[in-house]
Amino acid sequence: MDTRVTEYFHSGADAFDAIYTGRKGRLARLMDRVFRRDMQARFHATMQACGEVNGKRVLDVGCGSGRYAIALARRGARVTGVDSAAAMIAMAGRIAGESGVADRCLFKAGEFLSLPAERGYDIILAIGLFDYIADPAPYLARMREGGEILVATFPRAWTWRAPVRKLRLALAGCPVHFYTRRRVYRLFRENGWHRVELSRIGKLHFVVAVAPGGR
Repeated sequence: MDTRVTEYFHSGADAFDAIYTGRKGRLARLMDRVFRRDMQARFHATMQACGEVNGKRVLDVGCGSGRYAIALARRGARVTGVDSAAAMIAMAGRIAGESGVADRCLFKAGEFLSLPAERGYDIILAIGLFDYIADPAPYLARMREGGEILVATFPRAWTWRAPVRKLRLALAGCPVHFYTRRRVYRLFRENGWHRVELSRIGKLHFVVAVAPGGR
């Protein structure tokens, strides 16, 4: 992952998590409802796509402050979260402890491709990850080797929000990438995923894919 992305999220961990907690001013909360409602919708869609997770192993790549991991741990999953931003990992560990699920969560600071490869996950999450990945292919290939089901999102190209977001993040020194439906399908096909289901959530492509030999 680009070091500029890591630096952006490391320095902005508190602001990022406030999107989920709502701990911000009235105007900022209004802006979130207008511009970031997709984030709430993708959370609910992800929980639904994961289904019954009690006793399952879940890997959350780009876990951020751990909100997805903690929600699944509350439902009985054993979750490993990985993020390149150390501040995000520290926050995730603290929130897991406050939520009473620290014993079912393991958070690791580091770049996914640089960490030792692990296998045997029932579900892998990549929510909001590919926004910041210039070349998704090696990530998708490793994820296919590590788990049965992948739930992922990709920001859609050619929406009114794309140039606005690109400019906002460029001013903050953070690159962002957008995807057409055709490119998403091609990426999954070329990297060996089967039964790719792609739907639309607002300005996002929402993907549930099954690895060869998966259920």
